[in-house]
Amino acid sequence: MRGQMIFKGLIKDRGLGSPIQKGRSNKLVNRRNECLIARYYYYGYFKSMCYEEILRQLVAEFFLSPSTIANIIQSNSEQLQALKQRAQVMYYFQNHWPHLKW
Repeated sequence: MRGQMIFKGLIKDRGLGSPIQKGRSNKLVNRRNECLIARYYYYGYFKSMCYEEILRQLVAEFFLSPSTIANIIQSNSEQLQALKQRAQVMYYFQNHWPHLKW
């Protein structure tokens, strides 16, 4: 049948080795959360925005629901406290996430 050789080549190349991991990458989720926490700190500390305004801004930037953002902030509170204790300057954020406007 036409195209059968291409199909068999695709299946044979994959082999039965390790299965492909499906779903979200934990590494990427952690990086996203780290950036989200930094943005939360930035808006609260440097921009002096209130909680509702910060949530609205983060919803627009990260395409997550407000409840998801609140859960991420709550579960990463130690990271937020570390930022607060170090009293980071703007240069820190600009170096770690140069693609964002700080």
